[in-house]
Amino acid sequence: MKIVGFVGSPRKKGNTTAIVNEVLRGAKDAGAEIKIFNLNELSIRGCQACYKCQTPEGQCVQKDDMATLYDELFSADAIVVGSPVFMFQVTGQMKIFADRLFALLYPKDGKPGNFGNKIKGKKAVAVYSQGQPDTSLFAPQFDLHEGVLGFVGFKVQKRIVAGGMTTPDAARENRSILEKAYAAGADLTK
Repeated sequence: MKIVGFVGSPRKKGNTTAIVNEVLRGAKDAGAEIKIFNLNELSIRGCQACYKCQTPEGQCVQKDDMATLYDELFSADAIVVGSPVFMFQVTGQMKIFADRLFALLYPKDGKPGNFGNKIKGKKAVAVYSQGQPDTSLFAPQFDLHEGVLGFVGFKVQKRIVAGGMTTPDAARENRSILEKAYAAGADLTK
């Protein structure tokens, strides 16, 4: 089993990364092959709405680092996506990644708005970290983000929201969050 993590944080060693790494550690300890990508370190342009990807075998025509990530998405059995909350929602890095997942769809039977998925039934875990201690405050935004994942064929098994992450090491010092993350990773392998 292969599980790939995608981190949308500009902080390479921040709280979101720590939590995603713990999910992946749980998966690895349960026997999975793991990989992680920091979206901030990659060159990924926004979707250009050219619709060239919209055939069952179609691919995005942009020549950027998303091409590698598409290969990873297709070869993965499950994914972990993580983002800190910036301005009430996922980061711009994660939003561009989510927008480019449009290439995982195609119009079914040639009918606009009736989409088929190039991937189906892959599992996912969504991780969010935020300074705000109220972990329910941004739930509508998390629902939207996970809705995109579901729309393109992923089944989000677990949402992990880490509130009160106001220092760079807050996640590493929060045993409860780390235990939830580790268990979520192990569950992805079942």
